[in-house]
Amino acid sequence: MAGTILRSTDFRAIVEPILNQAYDGVYSQRADEYKQIFTESTGIARAYHEEPMLYGFGQAPELPDGQAVNYDQGGQLYVKRYPYSVYGLAFALTKVLVEDGDHIRIGSTYSKHLAQSMIETLETVCANHLNRAFNASYVGGDGSALVVNNHVDIAGGAAGANSRSNLLTTSAALSQTSLEQMLIQIRQAEDPRGKKIRLTPKKLVVAPGNMLTAEVLLKSVLRAGTNNNDLNPVKSMGLLSDVAVLSRLTSATAWFVQTDAPEGIKVLWRRKTEKAMEGDFETDSVRYKSTMRFGSGWTDWRAMFGTSGT
Repeated sequence: MAGTILRSTDFRAIVEPILNQAYDGVYSQRADEYKQIFTESTGIARAYHEEPMLYGFGQAPELPDGQAVNYDQGGQLYVKRYPYSVYGLAFALTKVLVEDGDHIRIGSTYSKHLAQSMIETLETVCANHLNRAFNASYVGGDGSALVVNNHVDIAGGAAGANSRSNLLTTSAALSQTSLEQMLIQIRQAEDPRGKKIRLTPKKLVVAPGNMLTAEVLLKSVLRAGTNNNDLNPVKSMGLLSDVAVLSRLTSATAWFVQTDAPEGIKVLWRRKTEKAMEGDFETDSVRYKSTMRFGSGWTDWRAMFGTSGT
């Protein structure tokens, strides 16, 4: 008795739901690291997204009785562009696998690996903004790397006439002293017109090698690494309590403190992760793919302070 011929449409109807289930199972079980520090939103329907970095007004002067009020003028310091990039990967199941009955087992395994590849891509793209934070070849809207001591700013209304820093003044490994210095520097931050803005530290961002040190520094009642009974001001004053551990950070020494400055590091989605399956007439294989499209980066560098730690 002749065997039943399985057409490509029948094969897809049978196999695709199984592969999708295996793929989705990986996604539903994951814990996204990037979401600890990246905000997410839907990108606009064009090839890129742009955000202007605006500056406001200086301090209001005292007005003698009867004197007319002065006028000030804000402006645009720079524009940050977020181009949308497409990322994708695929695999094929041959007709031989189908004939031998291995398509379900192998296809499900490959689907899981494909999901893991897409997750790894997203996490790595996001983590690389911190991996390249001190690299002048990777710049933001102001033409500087994410963490430097000479970000473009304004003075007296002239764009670029001044500069400011989100780089720890003296580079140092993560410790009680260096963390306190970073928090003081953050509290002294100014807006583009030189006004104190009282940034609030939100998270200590570290690689796995620093996660235990970070926990000690944030949770110890007393100062870490000393025999004194001095209070740990980071904890007693409630200056910082959360840690974000990113396993894709490549530096063993670099560390960062994220602040509450708006328009910090973000992911702008044009198309979240999709998957699809189709047959290939010429090879009798079936192809399964996954793609996504997004842009990422930062607009306001004040959202992240850091040091290379060396």
